[in-house]
Parts: sequence; structure tokens; C-alpha cells
Amino acid sequence: MPIPTTDQINSFLRHVYTATATAVSVLAMVGLSQGNTTAIGDAVHKIGDGIASIVAGVGILVPVASGLWAAWSASPFSRLIGMKQNPEIAQVLAVPGTPTAKLADEIPGNKITVAQ
Repeated sequence: MPIPTTDQINSFLRHVYTATATAVSVLAMVGLSQGNTTAIGDAVHKIGDGIASIVAGVGILVPVASGLWAAWSASPFSRLIGMKQNPEIAQVLAVPGTPTAKLADEIPGNKITVAQ
């Protein structure tokens, strides 16, 4: 699910604030004191601001997480694991004495091995 844009968040909050203002007005007409209605409105506004802050924070973390995932998936070890799981690849032989050979030794099984 894509992260909502700032405009989408603001639109959502406008609807929440409008509904809250309507409910608070009705409650004030039926007998709730002005102080209580103001407190309810302020509380809802603070909740909305908190939601906006959380979404903004998650929006900042998504590129960081994407970068970490990209770095992992581009690593030689991850690529070797991907080849091991690919049913179209029968065997991968690594050249002895190379960094890939060291990685191949760490992968269990005989699909990813070091050439003899």
C-alpha cells in the first residue's frame, strides 16, 4: 500500500475536524458545557496532528528501508541464495580462492559449490 501524500492526509483530517466540530456543536446544544466541548475539539485536533506526524515519519523511513533492501538484494551472498532457489539453475560453480568461493562455502547444499 503506498504511503498517503500530504494532500491526502490533510483532506482526511479536514473531514475528521468537520465531523468533530459538528458533533461538538450538537453536544453543546444539548447541554455539554463549552469547556468540555472545547476540550473534545482540542483532543481530536491533537490526535489528527499526531497521525500526520506518524505518517510523515514513516514516509521518511520508507526510502531508508528501500535502500537497505536494495543493498542486501545486490550483495553477492543474496544473489547466490537467489540462484540456489531458482529451479532453472542446476548448479553454480565458484572459482576457487575468490570471494565468491568463500561465500559458496557458507551456503549449505551442493547447488552452489566451489569448482575442484
